Amino acid sequence: MKAGADAIVVAAARFFTPFMALFAFTLLTGRVAGGGVGFVAGMAFGLLLALHALTFGAAAARSAFPTILVRLVLAIGVVGICAGAGLPRWGHAAQLIEASAFLCTIAAAALVLQVVFGRAPTLRDGEW
Repeated sequence: MKAGADAIVVAAARFFTPFMALFAFTLLTGRVAGGGVGFVAGMAFGLLLALHALTFGAAAARSAFPTILVRLVLAIGVVGICAGAGLPRWGHAAQLIEASAFLCTIAAAALVLQVVFGRAPTLRDGEW
């Protein structure tokens, strides 16, 4: 959808985006580590990325979260998971694993959205 196509949807997306990010971070920090909360919080943040991409277009989503940054976040997440799993007696290993799972889920959601928006002709910016 183009930015000027529907003002109500654009205004709602701009209004709810900070609340969705706050919800994801509250999930991540407010729950006990070890129950898969990093993945759930990452999926909540992934919905924020999907809302942004659907509302403002694929090009705006790619410029807001470039592919090189997505890959860097994914690499940091994988290193964090490996470090947390390698140090099981460290007091904060579970929190490190959950935070790293959050980062990996965000990066995976962003990469999947970029692929889907790049492949589907109806979701490309110039095809409307």
